[in-house]
Amino acid sequence: MISHLRVKRDKAEEAKDFLKINGYLNGDYLPIKEDGFVLWPLNLDSVPFEGTIVRCDGVSYTKHSRDYRSNLSNEVRIMAPRSFDIFGDIAILRLVDDLDKHKVEIADALLLSHKNIRTVCVDLGVKGDFRIRELEIISGVPNFISIHKENGVKFSADISKVYFSPRLATERERLYSLAEKGEVILDAFAGVAPFSILLAKKGCNVLSLDSNPDAKKWALKNFKLNDISSKQYSYYNSKFEEYVFGNEKFDRIIMNNPTNSLIYLDKAMNLVAEEGVIHLYLIAPKEDSFAISDHLRFGYECTGKKEVHAYSPSSSLFVFDIKRNPN
Repeated sequence: MISHLRVKRDKAEEAKDFLKINGYLNGDYLPIKEDGFVLWPLNLDSVPFEGTIVRCDGVSYTKHSRDYRSNLSNEVRIMAPRSFDIFGDIAILRLVDDLDKHKVEIADALLLSHKNIRTVCVDLGVKGDFRIRELEIISGVPNFISIHKENGVKFSADISKVYFSPRLATERERLYSLAEKGEVILDAFAGVAPFSILLAKKGCNVLSLDSNPDAKKWALKNFKLNDISSKQYSYYNSKFEEYVFGNEKFDRIIMNNPTNSLIYLDKAMNLVAEEGVIHLYLIAPKEDSFAISDHLRFGYECTGKKEVHAYSPSSSLFVFDIKRNPN
């Protein structure tokens, strides 16, 4: 017997995308369909997604391997990446240089194995002031626009013009669970507003900032797409360091600018209310050579550190939860 996530049928595809992105979906078994519900097989006993965990016999997958690499030649299979990002129906691969000549073969194998994917592109790296991935479409429909579903919300975007990380879905759900209705929140590097929308949906009052004009365009569309009242949010095209806050204080500040957020921490500490929290996302060494305490003022403490995902062989994306203690 294995654990399954039981969700209503209208949430089935959203649940599948969430489980697949986060590595929770057990590819050795098929989903089980009940009257009005779908049971997705899991690799573990619980997941942070709305539904019911049930244990029952799994239905083995016998038609063909779910691993797209089984469709590749032996030479390519051993080097092809096991994991990839998915934004809606677009798959984003990172390939080592030795695989460049095989990229079309890899993309076609991915399309063959995953019928929900219509476009496959290669990530050539995050570049420029707006931290946008340089992408190259190598197979499928030539389109960078899609709608991504996670945590009960939808995000539409042109991923060639804005940055979006599907791998932060669990983090966005975590902050949603931590926040309380009525909190005043600053999303300092908001992008297309995935954090902002989820928190505004909970009833928080969110101020979102981003210097990329395309990010604001798609964010405003996404607020409407998710039926978020304009009373719950404000979005400004501005750099965090240039925005004039006046006397504003925030219960929670989200600093999702992993390669460049540390230099703005001092300003964030000026803006957080007593007993408020800063969520600082930062690329740091995997070993304990980096100490966030060296960058905190008196009266601030790191109450939690979590590895979000690997970034390179020697570094990972971490989130540091930093609390301002009462005077």
